[in-house]
Amino acid sequence: MIREILKNYLLCMGSRKVVLPIYTWPAILCMILSSRGFPPLLELLKVVVAVTFVGYAVYFYNDVMDVMDDLKNRELGNPIPASRPFASGRVSKRMMALYILLSAAIGLSAAYLINPRVLTLMVIYITLGVLYSTDPIRLKKRFLMKQVVIASGNALAHLSGAYAAQGLNPAVIYLTILDFILVVGVNPVLDIRDMKGDKVLGVKTLPVVFGPRVAVRLAISVLAASSVATLIGYSRLGFNLAMPLLFLVIAAALIYTFYPLMERWGDSIYLDRVVYRRALPLYLLLQVTVLIGIIPLQ
Repeated sequence: MIREILKNYLLCMGSRKVVLPIYTWPAILCMILSSRGFPPLLELLKVVVAVTFVGYAVYFYNDVMDVMDDLKNRELGNPIPASRPFASGRVSKRMMALYILLSAAIGLSAAYLINPRVLTLMVIYITLGVLYSTDPIRLKKRFLMKQVVIASGNALAHLSGAYAAQGLNPAVIYLTILDFILVVGVNPVLDIRDMKGDKVLGVKTLPVVFGPRVAVRLAISVLAASSVATLIGYSRLGFNLAMPLLFLVIAAALIYTFYPLMERWGDSIYLDRVVYRRALPLYLLLQVTVLIGIIPLQ
């Protein structure tokens, strides 16, 4: 019985591959940036556990609340959301409830062991997750709020990493703002995949309201604008010259990756591959440039 519970838990975690790169990884980076060096391993482990498991609790709750939407998307030609363990029937609703509570309890306990600020940030993140998925508020269905809530959760992860160490500094603030803008501007590309179902279900994403090509153009524009802003302001923030140069190269690679979606946006399998297999690794590298930027070169 326990073996089966753990097996299905890992299956659910694997279906939500976005948690580690979008929430856990930025928390680690911000803790390192705040510490201006590698933080104590035990403290870093606490942050990883807190942010990761709270993230899984939020996403598992969304899986339960969105199950009918996911099934509708499958009927309309997008099988990816409905392939997750709960929507596909491999995990029961009772088991999902256990996984949500267990994840939240582990995450909040780890946050409690860090400090009250981090605990508060994690409670806010869970609250946002509930408001995102629960009727009648259901922020997911409100225009632009889907992106804002996801970006806010990402920012809370950044701040959790920073406040687990020595707090805010220019590098942490820069990375937090940068990622917030990138999530708001680039995340709508993934919403193209769910566009048919979102139209039927009344979810007002940017691709539904303005069209898929606008979502791709926005992502490219945000990457270009972030590159220009980084090039102009890097020295004022205390970064070395290597940082903006690497940033420009990686941002250009991301733009090159997204551009074919102007024509191939209707292929949900291809879009999913572009986002998770090509763009996501580049996004992680983009964040690493901030770490490189604080290394003294003289």
